[in-house]
Amino acid sequence: MMLSEELNKKAQAAFLGVALGDALGATTEFMTPSEIKAQYKVHKKIRGGGWLGVKPGQVTDDTEMSLAISQALLAAGEWDLQGIADNFLGWMRNKPIDIGATVRKGIRNYMHNGDLAMPPNDWDAGNGALMRMAPVALFTLGDDQLLQRCTLEQAHLTHNHPLSDAACICVGRMVHAAIFGADRFQLHAMARELFAEHRTFRFNNYKGLATGYVVDTLQTVLHYFFSTASFEECLIGVVNQGGDADTTGAIAGMLAGAFYGLDELPRHWLRKLDRQVKTEIEVSSDKLINLSPGMKKLTTPAKETIMEVSSEKLAIADVAAAMKTTTLNVMMHIKRGLLSGEEIDGDWYVLADTLAEYQKESGDSAHGNLCKSSCGHGCSSCG
Repeated sequence: MMLSEELNKKAQAAFLGVALGDALGATTEFMTPSEIKAQYKVHKKIRGGGWLGVKPGQVTDDTEMSLAISQALLAAGEWDLQGIADNFLGWMRNKPIDIGATVRKGIRNYMHNGDLAMPPNDWDAGNGALMRMAPVALFTLGDDQLLQRCTLEQAHLTHNHPLSDAACICVGRMVHAAIFGADRFQLHAMARELFAEHRTFRFNNYKGLATGYVVDTLQTVLHYFFSTASFEECLIGVVNQGGDADTTGAIAGMLAGAFYGLDELPRHWLRKLDRQVKTEIEVSSDKLINLSPGMKKLTTPAKETIMEVSSEKLAIADVAAAMKTTTLNVMMHIKRGLLSGEEIDGDWYVLADTLAEYQKESGDSAHGNLCKSSCGHGCSSCG
């Protein structure tokens, strides 16, 4: 499959994962694990109900605010913080089925004062900014600096707290890496970087708390993401913890969707999901990827990186495998001019000569093994 198709499918899975986790978790929101067990044994169907009385497949504020961000970006064709704020305000005025107190306070601040950022507040360490990260992650795909800027700007519309900021950036980076093919070990290393900065997020002794406090939320998400083996298993584990289950489910769905991909989303859940929401997410995911400045840079290499037609070409997946890295890292090497690359009919290739040059400078002999065992091109640079 072409690299661009893989990215689009994983981007869709990340955004659809938000809606699936939201719809699944709405049923068990504010319940305890023992209450869930007594009523459902194991809650694993999108059945509606819950304290909000949602219809089966109906989503709540997690998905609705994510779509509000997406709609603003697609309407503007670029990052548009004021457009996002305006959409939040319009959403609140339409009396959504649910809205958090901190979110309401931030939107009302914009409504009355025109402020695009709340002041720092010790009480703003909720999960309301984290739950709406999917469209931000897709729009900033391939550009970490842009991710950090856009993440903090959208978060501070309602939540301005170091723990919320750190969680949003960490999850955004993990979603980026998962979409580009990072494995479980690489994602765990990214989580450990968060722990090094904020030890309170550590989840190795998970206590089972799934509240709206962003630390409890992320501990729940990461515990089940790293201790399960499928998208469905991850989300079932998360929402059966109860608490703020629609939001923990939405965030887990975002990360697990990016990691497992579109084909691993349960068909029976997708069939239950609100059709209009599902369609909008599918369309907007592709458009956000196409709008992403980082992806435009990756898919438009500088002239000096474009290969001559006659040059030997190595498939990017083969290069990644031989170098024991990910396609993301290889793409980033192309972006930085360390390797020369070319896109042909949606598939990416690396110029064999530049790979040999790079490995000679770095002392890496993997390219010889690549051409003998992986690429099958018999590259002249290998002798």
